[in-house]
Amino acid sequence: MDPRLADMLRDFIDRQEAATTSKYWSVLCRKNVAQLLETGYENFKQTVALNYFTWIVGKDDPQFLFLKSHLPQDAVTEAEKRAAASRQHAFMTKEQSEFYNLMTYLLWEYAAGEVGANLLNRLEEPVEGNPPSVMLDGRNISQDLANSVLEYDSVIRGLSDVKQVRSIIELGGGYGRTAYAFLSLLPSVRYFMVDIPPALYIAERYLTRQFPDRKIFPYRSFKDFRDVDAEFREAQIAFLMPEQLDLLPDRSVDLFLAVDCLHEMRPEQIMRYYRTIDRIADCLYQKCWKKTKIPYDDIALTEEDYPFFPNWRNLFFRDCRVQSTYFEALFRIDHP
Repeated sequence: MDPRLADMLRDFIDRQEAATTSKYWSVLCRKNVAQLLETGYENFKQTVALNYFTWIVGKDDPQFLFLKSHLPQDAVTEAEKRAAASRQHAFMTKEQSEFYNLMTYLLWEYAAGEVGANLLNRLEEPVEGNPPSVMLDGRNISQDLANSVLEYDSVIRGLSDVKQVRSIIELGGGYGRTAYAFLSLLPSVRYFMVDIPPALYIAERYLTRQFPDRKIFPYRSFKDFRDVDAEFREAQIAFLMPEQLDLLPDRSVDLFLAVDCLHEMRPEQIMRYYRTIDRIADCLYQKCWKKTKIPYDDIALTEEDYPFFPNWRNLFFRDCRVQSTYFEALFRIDHP
């Protein structure tokens, strides 16, 4: 095991696991560590990432049905041809690969119609991590990139002014798919990744390599923000564990992102994060399942169960594009 990962795991398990994570997250942590050790960092986009926001689905999946119903038939036919001619992925069967590739081409086509091809053309899927990507017009594209751009588009349109987003904290960002899109499209933004290992370990290693010119605040344990204040404020990308959010000063960031993570927590943990968000952020973007049951805790949540605060002005609350079983919401937080 990489000593860096071992140090993160030790800090997480010894100091903050019980307070900041559900039983499901704890189990997933151990599963992801085992998977990472077995198949290596070099394959994480086809292994560990399948436990984040990357799925191998079939023709009855709501995402496929959404895309098929929102695209013209000639676009679907063209995507089918491209998928059949694309490569098989190392950790998928031939049938899984072909359908995954079809979903990638369909999703990319849909995203181009929603956000514009010019925006998408500013991005290319990095080869690091052995992504289950495909080629389009000589460029490496992926579902992760397309989904991240749709999230970016929701935030930017919802806020109406991209200049408002100068700093971002993302909770539960996985290996950094959404961070990669925001950092690429908003080069001046300061981005703080908050997660548990091994996700935090992968994200730190991955994003540091993708943005070698950015000043990095690597994860480390600290008990008082004043001990790291100067270095933290100079950093363009920083890596924290969830408990460290409590140490940040009031109104530390313009935007807090919580994508595909809060629905996996117990209600008291959600409330804990909301109190922190209310204190440190000016806006919140949240993306969650409309209905979910938290494994091991036997707790069911619906989109009506999130205790949004009265001083959070709702900019939108709606079904997600493509992931129609999800909702997305954007709030502006009114501070006293």
